[in-house]
Amino acid sequence: MDRTRAVQAETLTTTGTYVREVILENFMSHEYSRIKLNKGVNIITGPNGSGKSSILLGIAVALGQTYTERAEKLSDLIQRGKEVARVTVMFDNSLVGDKRPIRSINSDTIAITRYIKKTGEYWHYVNNRFRTKAEVDQLLKSIGINPNNMLIIMHQNMIENFAARNNVEKLQMVEDAIGISLLRERIVEAEARLRALMSESNNIKKILAEAEASVEYWRSELEKLSKIRFLESRRRELEKEYAWCLVKRIEDEIERKIKMKEKLQKEDEQLEIEIVNKFQEISMIRESVKSSIENNLPIIEILKYVDELIESAALKGAAEFRKKQIEKELEELAREINKLNSELEQNTKQALEKGERIISNRDPHEVLEEIRLTTLQIASVGTVSHEAENMFLIADSKYTEIKRKAEEIYENVKRALDEVNKRKDVWRNKLREIISKVEPTFQEILSTIGARGNILLKDLDDLSTASIELHVGFRGSDPTILDSHMHSGGERVVATLAFLLALQSYMKSTIRAVDEFDVHLDPLNKELMMKILLSTAKKYPNTQYLLITPSKIQVTEEMNIILVQNVSGRSFVIQEGED
Repeated sequence: MDRTRAVQAETLTTTGTYVREVILENFMSHEYSRIKLNKGVNIITGPNGSGKSSILLGIAVALGQTYTERAEKLSDLIQRGKEVARVTVMFDNSLVGDKRPIRSINSDTIAITRYIKKTGEYWHYVNNRFRTKAEVDQLLKSIGINPNNMLIIMHQNMIENFAARNNVEKLQMVEDAIGISLLRERIVEAEARLRALMSESNNIKKILAEAEASVEYWRSELEKLSKIRFLESRRRELEKEYAWCLVKRIEDEIERKIKMKEKLQKEDEQLEIEIVNKFQEISMIRESVKSSIENNLPIIEILKYVDELIESAALKGAAEFRKKQIEKELEELAREINKLNSELEQNTKQALEKGERIISNRDPHEVLEEIRLTTLQIASVGTVSHEAENMFLIADSKYTEIKRKAEEIYENVKRALDEVNKRKDVWRNKLREIISKVEPTFQEILSTIGARGNILLKDLDDLSTASIELHVGFRGSDPTILDSHMHSGGERVVATLAFLLALQSYMKSTIRAVDEFDVHLDPLNKELMMKILLSTAKKYPNTQYLLITPSKIQVTEEMNIILVQNVSGRSFVIQEGED
């Protein structure tokens, strides 16, 4: 209950902060502009297309807005011809009493800067220190600023947009603006817990009935798991055996090749001797032939030596031919042995990954066939959970545990339902309390322009359909729901501004910004709304208004006037006291 009171009290506190200055660099039509802002009313004025709206857009982008109606992507907001844009918002963080508006930063000013690159990158700095977007969002949330909430920052046409929004969205914007969106979030959290508990409660009965059958199921699974473990162990052993059988087969083949090589080398050596001997023998026969001729031996003797010479030469040629064959065979054997050695190295490495060497005399094909058979046996067992052993051990005690858990869940569902109802009561009561106080102010503002209105909260029992309806009637008409079908553009602007001003004392953010609030107003209503704005600003001196208008307005000393001009596509800002 104390936490709820703290949330309620938080919605009524004033942060005391405001924007001191906005700096735009290479942003849209602003090459370099510094816009100093005050508390109270700040009027940004100038011709259409001068770059007024760019100032408000720059503030929103600096504070974290990512999607804008002015560009499909942030990089499109960079000034043409530039690579990087920088937008900075300087907040006042001076002490209010003995506390700072943003307590986490001990500085009189806080500069939130956002860099945007043509490449699509962007990032934030806070007082020259890098911060994530989430950190910047959290910092702004602490002072009630959400740049995406149009009740805080209304860009061009957003008054029209607000009137066109469905009433469920409007209510959520109001909650965010007055700082009670946390109450909705807590209801959502409580409902989520309740749904989870109810779902668990619905499932628990079925689980309880299945617990007894689970014991038998997991026993069966454990038996299958044991069988699979045995077969998988056997397959691993077979795979190791197969790997080493392949190694042995290669080793045997290498050994066979080496023996062949040695045999051929011996034959080669013998042939070498034979060739030398035949060469000597041929030389001797030639000498005998020569001597026979010189000594005029009979021709028959000479022919005898010639026949011996031819025979020896033929034997020598045959030996040389065989020697060349052997050399080729030895070269081929060397290549084959090298190849086998490479295969041996690879297969040995693979076999070692399977385990230490085992001796097996079986043929690899025989081992491989047994591996295939074992794999088929594993597949025939079917799929089984590797947690079967643990599940079997706990299944026996599951029934008692589930029964106890079911009783706890039933009790938790009851408590969760009570919590949802309590949180909804707090949320509803807070909304009704605030709207009951806002409505008279809303009606009073409308009455100054001869209109009537009221504010209705609908379907507060269901967060998804809960809504707020603004009913307004002009020129004596009965109030009807504010929309584009029943009301003119000017009427929608007046009603929306009246509602926004009526919320002032409950809005957590001290900053309000509206672009072209008077675009659809006739001169009389424009003057009336400006008087109401000034009156409201005086009533809440710590609040900062940033109003953008192309129209001429009657300047008062309470206003900070910012004039924006555009020369040759570049925007320039002129403020009081500047040349």
